[in-house]
Amino acid sequence: MSRKTELLITVGGDALLLSAAFFISWKSSDISYSILSARSITANCIILLYWLFIFQSANLYLTRAKIQLMTELSRMFQTIVIGLIVIIATALIIEIDFIRVRGFGPAYAIALSSLLIWRFFWRGLVGEYVSPRRGKVIIFHNGDVTQEPSQFNVVQRVSLSKYRQAREQLLRNNDIDGILIDSNGIHKEEVLKVISNFAETKYEIYVSPKLYPIIYHYSLVEKIDNSPFLKIVFHPLSRWDRFLKRLIDIAISLISLAVLSPVLALISILIKLETPGPIFHIQRRVGLRGKRFSLFKFRSMVSDAEKHTGPVWAEKNDKRITRIGNIIRPYRLDELPQIINVLKGEMSFVGPRPERPAFVDHFRRTIPFYGLRLTVHPGITGWAQVKQAYDQSFDDVRKKLQFDLEYINNISIQLDMKIFLKTVLTVMKREGAH
Repeated sequence: MSRKTELLITVGGDALLLSAAFFISWKSSDISYSILSARSITANCIILLYWLFIFQSANLYLTRAKIQLMTELSRMFQTIVIGLIVIIATALIIEIDFIRVRGFGPAYAIALSSLLIWRFFWRGLVGEYVSPRRGKVIIFHNGDVTQEPSQFNVVQRVSLSKYRQAREQLLRNNDIDGILIDSNGIHKEEVLKVISNFAETKYEIYVSPKLYPIIYHYSLVEKIDNSPFLKIVFHPLSRWDRFLKRLIDIAISLISLAVLSPVLALISILIKLETPGPIFHIQRRVGLRGKRFSLFKFRSMVSDAEKHTGPVWAEKNDKRITRIGNIIRPYRLDELPQIINVLKGEMSFVGPRPERPAFVDHFRRTIPFYGLRLTVHPGITGWAQVKQAYDQSFDDVRKKLQFDLEYINNISIQLDMKIFLKTVLTVMKREGAH
């Protein structure tokens, strides 16, 4: 059975039972409108889309081969409970009468339990009788193969030393699911370069157990059922947590722009009055999976500060910094316009700082695993920023990479809140700025 067929049946079954639960509950209540009325059909469509959306956000539409049945059922139960709470709370706030009508709520909650029964039998049937589709991979090796990977379809075998050419081929070939690195661990630098380069792509990366001593410092791994190979997990956030993180970013962005608008206006006026040139300094930066975007900052230096030098780091007591710049930089006020980047989805409030393309290209070539920073959205602040000052050398970049990888491997909403509070304290103490 193909993944598309399995997904279609799973979503179709959910949609059918969700609609049935709604109409049965509507009929069981004292609502005077017919179940075929425009009100009933419209309400059902809205709630159906709502459920399918939060099921998707909770990772409930993965293929059977990628889930544990009881884990999925537990997650579905939790999602249904949270979803019902949101529906009831929303109904009470905006006074939707049909939710309050006697009989609808209890009948709807009971009817939704049919989803758990359906998933148990359907997913169990697929797991028991349908062979999972074998992923298509390219194997990178150095001549010492662990064993033939029976759970994968091997499309091509490539020497570790030729990973650059293979990477371009893989990115052009959408029929590939990922790569598998099968090495005895002797060529450590080549292994790290392969993982770092492919980390920026959408493809899965699998490694042989012999490589675990090499990679465990840099990333998490996940055991694959009935397989000697390990899957690299670049950050542990579930799709639901990523969705919540994005919601929090949007909410904080909108509130911040509303509250800080007088401050933003004042800084804009002072910059314009002091020196000729634009209010904003716009730079091209590298974001999630290597995508480039325009980052906004208040201009804190003279215009064309890098005209004759090209991209360089700011130094302590840098003569290019204006008087207004000397005031706003220690308090990181020059970073405030990046709230727009967060609202656009190019950045998050917390994450590794985005770097300029010229620096990223150099770091990719010289620092192993630098590309792992690009597996999450860049941030206005981050773990590295509260632990260390601005970069002034390549050694600083190497040190900060360790903090960035530590953040990526432990990323959570709670850690984001901790970093956000530490950033506030750092700014108040005027630490790490120049």
